[in-house]
Amino acid sequence: MRRTRVSSRSRQSVDAQGLVKLARRLSESGSRLEEQLWQRRLIELINDRLGRRNDDAVDAALEDLARSSQPAYDDLADLAESCAESTTIDIDGQPHDTLLIALPLLAWSRYRLPTTTLTAAVCDSLRAHLSGHLLARDARVALADYLFSIDQLPEAFADVRRQVELLGDAVAEGLTLHVDAKKLREPVAMLADTRYVLIAIAARQGAPLYHWQESGVDPDSKAGALSAFSEQVASVLQPVMTGCRFRVLSPNAFHAALRFADRELREFSLEAAVSYLKLAYDFGPNAITAAFGVFEDPSGNSGGEVRVGLAKTATDDDVIEGVVWPLLGDDEEQTMEDVDKALKALNLSKAVAHAHRFPLEFCDDCGAPMFPNAAGHVVHAEPPEEAEDRPAAPLH
Repeated sequence: MRRTRVSSRSRQSVDAQGLVKLARRLSESGSRLEEQLWQRRLIELINDRLGRRNDDAVDAALEDLARSSQPAYDDLADLAESCAESTTIDIDGQPHDTLLIALPLLAWSRYRLPTTTLTAAVCDSLRAHLSGHLLARDARVALADYLFSIDQLPEAFADVRRQVELLGDAVAEGLTLHVDAKKLREPVAMLADTRYVLIAIAARQGAPLYHWQESGVDPDSKAGALSAFSEQVASVLQPVMTGCRFRVLSPNAFHAALRFADRELREFSLEAAVSYLKLAYDFGPNAITAAFGVFEDPSGNSGGEVRVGLAKTATDDDVIEGVVWPLLGDDEEQTMEDVDKALKALNLSKAVAHAHRFPLEFCDDCGAPMFPNAAGHVVHAEPPEEAEDRPAAPLH
């Protein structure tokens, strides 16, 4: 029989309240033993919901705790992410811990950034470098044969769990997971953005996943291994990233990798915007000015951000390019200092920091964000007049 909406909501409410209570008790734990007990119970509940593809209760509990208890929210969010990006699979009759990791790239181009199927040769090379530089001796690996944009990655906890299960099956079968590009959403076009390769690694329960976790191996060898891996992977992906300037970041567990890439993208986007203006319009260092300030949603429905408007020095009332620098929970004053430092490193003509706060405005026609100019007005970013007569030129 089809369930009514009322009973469904009632069930979700009961599930959410159970998660809220356990998360509160976890945040109040005074010993490791007490903490471990609450964690086990929370993990059992979360895994049960994710296994049934029902993460509404987890989302509702997080929403409740975000308003009432930050420590409990942090504890539940950490466990929900961990449960979503990991699972247990059976290989040759033995249980194996399986973790979903993401390999992020920062990239910019005056052309469209690629989202594309990776060839078998590229997948084989990536797998070889993962095994050779990062993984423990007996760990196994599989990857998805696609270069994803952030818009194409799973968002809900249940969807992340589904992704690690699919890749876990590929690990067990020794295959590469094929991704049907037709089922993916169209990415938003950006001058600078992130791209990702999704990977699953598996090892027998309790065994190390990574080389630097093995007995007799110096744990500090991690830094060197990641550096060598990123350098090798950059060469492998160079043909995929034709027409782009890009940087390979270190792979990490899915949610941690996304957060780190979000932070690294902020300064990278600023550097990309300035480089693009110099390249596309032959602007010298003294031909560009910047203005920046904090933008916030008066209703509180969206997070705050710093927006940077870039202008031609001779006409700095007009913004010709803009960059959004999300706060991501950072202190606003420190973020403004970080933006100012990043702009000074780019040797611009001047950078104006606005002390007053701006409303989080977007263009009514195209939906693009509005940016501040040197005079403190919020305007639409428009290409300079030179753009009309200048032909497109390749990056390299």
